[in-house]
Amino acid sequence: MVGIFIPTHLVAQSVDDLEKIEEVVDTAGVSGWDVFAGVLVLVLTWPVGVAVGRITKRAIRRIPGVPEYALNLAKRGAQILTSIVGVAISMSLFGVNVGWFTVTVALVLVLAVLMLRPLIENLAGGLLLETRPSFRIGDEIETEGVRGEVTEINARTTVIRTRDWKMVHIPNNDVLSEAITVLTALERRRSTIELEIEYGAEIAETTRLLVKAASGVDGVHADPSPYIRARGFGTGTYILSLRWWHDPDLSSGGRTLDGVVRAVKRVLDEAGIALPSPEVIVRQPDQKPG
Repeated sequence: MVGIFIPTHLVAQSVDDLEKIEEVVDTAGVSGWDVFAGVLVLVLTWPVGVAVGRITKRAIRRIPGVPEYALNLAKRGAQILTSIVGVAISMSLFGVNVGWFTVTVALVLVLAVLMLRPLIENLAGGLLLETRPSFRIGDEIETEGVRGEVTEINARTTVIRTRDWKMVHIPNNDVLSEAITVLTALERRRSTIELEIEYGAEIAETTRLLVKAASGVDGVHADPSPYIRARGFGTGTYILSLRWWHDPDLSSGGRTLDGVVRAVKRVLDEAGIALPSPEVIVRQPDQKPG
């Protein structure tokens, strides 16, 4: 007959484990009704969670400006939280000490928050942009060197369509932390070009011609009308700043800029006023300045 030897330290460890399990699970006071109630709670946990999620979504929808993705996230969170509470209640009815369960859930939630921190920050940024907007979908903005139309604000990013038909996704948290220029916030926007005019041209007449040329361009506002500001002196020239107003969108800005440049060149040529050209001096390597 072969004997089986079991080390005493393993037996002691098994006894300790059983004692720990008995501390966690105490079925002595559990009745049949407790078991029935626990099973019933466990069965009803999911449908109750679905109902709570729908009620939560419906209640939050009454808040103006809350986006659909935030409503769905709140609905799902309410379902999960209800399920956790239902499981905890059911386990307690079965005689399980749910203290350890609560601590475990809390630790898991803390770890999840730490791991998903960038996503949570962008989600919070998206909610702020949607509920307290400095701009809206359809506005044209400039931020982080990107100019274009806002086409979407989702849970993670603000999507901008540029004039050259590129879709740029900028994290919501970055949009909130950077300066934003909302180009279409007001009813009009001003554009400017600077011109260097040779001293030989009479400044008053040149100003009149430039304003007249800009005023005739399609898309340039008549009120307020284009105007000139003298900005300084160059080398043999004086510098004029031609300013005009147009609709705030990028398309109007580009279209009127093209029209004004062409009109200015035409009117100056007709008046015989030359724009100075850059002077380039080429010397041989061994040639000294004269």
